[in-house]
Amino acid sequence: MHKYSKEIPFPETKFFTSIANLNEKEELDSIPSIAFMGRSNSGKSSLLNALSNHRGLAKVSRTPGKTKLINIFRTREGFNLVDLPGFGYSKASHKEHKDMMKLLEGFLNTWRHLKILFILCDSQREFPEEELSTIEVAMEKKIKPVVIRTKIDKLNQSEQHRVRTEMEAAMNEIGIPFRVFYLSATTGRGVGELREFIVENMIDQTKVSK
Repeated sequence: MHKYSKEIPFPETKFFTSIANLNEKEELDSIPSIAFMGRSNSGKSSLLNALSNHRGLAKVSRTPGKTKLINIFRTREGFNLVDLPGFGYSKASHKEHKDMMKLLEGFLNTWRHLKILFILCDSQREFPEEELSTIEVAMEKKIKPVVIRTKIDKLNQSEQHRVRTEMEAAMNEIGIPFRVFYLSATTGRGVGELREFIVENMIDQTKVSK
């Protein structure tokens, strides 16, 4: 059996370290990584906890925008889950927001073994143009962009249809299709499908790197 197993989705995932700037990364990017980015209150911490079946893995803050570090979690299977700082929708100052955006841009430019970038967006909000630009940058750098519309359980059927239509329009604007997941960390809807996607893609990346 390959070390990436669908039957055991990220067991024993543990917090590894935090870094405030990319000069501290040293050998952290020497193994395959997947990263999660999103605006404050997009549900990144809740999703990481749901994916790993570990309620306390990532701290869920009641203060949006509190996370300003790059938090790295190590899976037993040998790849990193990287929680990037939240941005926007928070009470951070303009300078703090600018610093966080600079950190995010630097991460995309320098993290050598980043395989997938998950871009989270609360389904109750419109999908921002800034995130569309991030998708294009990721594609240019051969990083697979994946959009996750979170908190889908908060919407009725009509609103869910609107979100799906919005994502179709975003793909048409870019001109290239990308994967989109609609899920709820609260109810578990879509979480299993996302786990399977991650496992399958990390298997493929590992095979390519050998």
